[in-house]
Amino acid sequence: MTPAAAAQDARIRAGVIGGSGSIGAELLRYLCVHPSVDLAWVTAHSSAGSRVSDVLPNLAGYTELSFVRLDELPDDLDGVQAVLVALPHNRSQEVIPALAERHPGIRFIDLGGDFRTPDPQGYLKHYGREHAAPEWLERFVYGFTEFQREKLPGARLVASPGCFATSLLLGLAPLAGAGMLRGEVFATGVTGSSGSGNEPKKTTHHPERATNFRAYKALEHQHMLEVEGFLSTLTREPFHVNFVPQSGPFVRGIFSTIFVPGVARATLEDTLRAAYDGEPLITFSRASPDVRLIQGTPRALIGFAGDSRQGAAFVALDNLGKGGASQAVQSLNRMFGFDETTGLMGLPGGFV
Repeated sequence: MTPAAAAQDARIRAGVIGGSGSIGAELLRYLCVHPSVDLAWVTAHSSAGSRVSDVLPNLAGYTELSFVRLDELPDDLDGVQAVLVALPHNRSQEVIPALAERHPGIRFIDLGGDFRTPDPQGYLKHYGREHAAPEWLERFVYGFTEFQREKLPGARLVASPGCFATSLLLGLAPLAGAGMLRGEVFATGVTGSSGSGNEPKKTTHHPERATNFRAYKALEHQHMLEVEGFLSTLTREPFHVNFVPQSGPFVRGIFSTIFVPGVARATLEDTLRAAYDGEPLITFSRASPDVRLIQGTPRALIGFAGDSRQGAAFVALDNLGKGGASQAVQSLNRMFGFDETTGLMGLPGGFV
């Protein structure tokens, strides 16, 4: 049996910290049907004691687990090999280092923003607090799989990219790698209400935005910290990404538009197509992609517009999927030697 085949036959036990939020629930949707993962436990502070399927009825018949509190877990974490952490920003920096020190054999994937860049001053600026574990920042691998694929198998600590960051990096990383990213770059991104979590807030609760459209955190969104930080590892050219995020009247999905001055459409398209040739979770459209075609899927869809003078790239993805949970599962698969798309390739729902 080849090493790859042996890995596919192996199984791991995994735990999820923060399983009742939007990202955590999506993570469970993938892990409950993953053929190589046994889900050992799921924590959720507010839902502790409740059956997972009572809180998330779509998982009825797929798991018999109940949510537990983090401090109720056994000392050996029930023998898991991997822990996926889906806590709000500023929380995992207090949880992961303590657990990782006590359990050196366990691998961790953080889906929050706490460890995505080795820049504590940038973290303070964008996240509003001093990092509680700055000495851990350098230890994490940034889990942007398409450009970090070879670093993941040996990684013990992985920081999964943010949703907006993923959409922008899919368009910009190939240009940076080709030395074509320089000067001022401009982008917008429209996100659905699920990107703000499931706790209602005045400007993010879906009834408040269902018939509305607005910009927020213009030119200062926290994901720019990881976007520019990662792109800087791919190019020595000076550049700056000017990004305006927007709140859209839909629940799931992100649609980002990227302008790179002076790059023609044909050059832009050829560069991105070459970079993602053969990628199983990235597909292309000749024109604008539709957000509805990627909702509920682990895929990203990239389209193009422009002429010989100027081009634009469009990136559509599910903020809970490729921008969140499915990208973390993609990294998990790489870390443990499974085929990268294991557990991700179920057909999406129908479109009416």
